[in-house]
Amino acid sequence: MKIMRIAGKVLLGLVILGVLAVTVWSVRAYRQPLGPALEISAGAPAVMVDTQAEQVVAAPKAQEAVCGETGAWNVLVLGSDAADLRGIKGSDLTRMLRVDFPNKKVAIYAFSRDLWVETAGLGLTNPSVDAARLGEVFYEARVRSTKTNVKEAMLDATNVTARMLSNNFSISTDHYLTIDLFQIPAMVDLVGGIPVNIPQTTTDPFIGVVIPAGQQTLNGAQFVAYARAIPDSDFGRIQRNNLLVAALREKLLDPGVWGKIPEFYTQFNEVIATDLSPEQINHLSCLLKEVPQDAILQDQVRQEWTSPGPQPGSWLWDKTNVLNRLKELDLIP
Repeated sequence: MKIMRIAGKVLLGLVILGVLAVTVWSVRAYRQPLGPALEISAGAPAVMVDTQAEQVVAAPKAQEAVCGETGAWNVLVLGSDAADLRGIKGSDLTRMLRVDFPNKKVAIYAFSRDLWVETAGLGLTNPSVDAARLGEVFYEARVRSTKTNVKEAMLDATNVTARMLSNNFSISTDHYLTIDLFQIPAMVDLVGGIPVNIPQTTTDPFIGVVIPAGQQTLNGAQFVAYARAIPDSDFGRIQRNNLLVAALREKLLDPGVWGKIPEFYTQFNEVIATDLSPEQINHLSCLLKEVPQDAILQDQVRQEWTSPGPQPGSWLWDKTNVLNRLKELDLIP
């Protein structure tokens, strides 16, 4: 009997250890980033600190956690458009999100793919590319990648794009999310389409469809067609995409979509690159529900701050106006 009691205790101990091991593994997996961090620090100027200075700087006041976070992130969101058949290939979507958890604010800043940027020092060689349109940088980096895996090649291009934004706009990247835009139609169809109110009928020979005005639910093909249509300019396209971003937020607030997240990740894991962990994604989802609509600001490099660039359709941009606006949005110091 004593032996049986000892054996029972040993078995109970093994079970407890097993449960603890699974719990620890689950927590680690929950907190484990889904991809590597960006490699954008190389070549960055060192910050010199005057150790002789006697000035005392007060420590910042501790912020209360909101949705499990106490700080703010710059999240680079890119849409890989390597399959584009019209014009230059690259990133058809380049946005920086300033996600401020303590203050429950989100700023979404759009960079037109036609802005002219400096690319020297980014490793775009054979042949060398020292300046290009902003969206083209992603493509040039991706085709030079030696990686055969789609996600890894997108990551190489994301690294170069983040460094380009740092060099040209002084903007840093804390996290990234890069999506193969070729997969967007299937993603939209998986969640049952996106309800949106289209302000005016949109036609563009390239997209091959007409998007009528009015309230409607766009399927995947319609969603992408509306997002890519350029009957006017890339600045107009950004405004139309802002409507889609707002509609996406409303869709993601639908509890019926949450249950599709495991299927979504399983199906599209190979065409989505991010360094966010499941825990951080959960925190972002929480903030999405907490932040009021009027605390979500969408902005962009404005057309009045630009002038014709060196290539047809490209745009030079006024550095003072652009950087001042980025400062106002806390996207740069």
